[in-house]
Amino acid sequence: MYGGKSWIRQMKDEGTAAAFLKIRPRDALLRRRPKTISAVWLMIKTDKRVTYRQMRTSSGIGMSQVHEILHKHLAVRKLRARWISHNLTEAQKLHRVTWCREMMQRFAGGGSYGVCDTLI
Repeated sequence: MYGGKSWIRQMKDEGTAAAFLKIRPRDALLRRRPKTISAVWLMIKTDKRVTYRQMRTSSGIGMSQVHEILHKHLAVRKLRARWISHNLTEAQKLHRVTWCREMMQRFAGGGSYGVCDTLI
């Protein structure tokens, strides 16, 4: 009775397959998902250095689910031990472009040593 087919047949014959599947129905996991995604997002917002294990233990989900929530639903990635969003808003993109243009004008031709002043 160690083969896969005989195990399934035995469960069907005994009627335990339905009881086994009722332990954690897929519907319950899908209903819980928005709350879990919100909880993981809140953890990242409060502490950008939160780890996978901390997220897993506090939310009660597995590592693969944490990974899926972070990368597929929240679109974040770990950069220098901090969670950074992949998706920028239009205002954030515009701010970055404006800042880059200002820096290019400020340091054009190498005449300004403002970088050295801020580093020293």
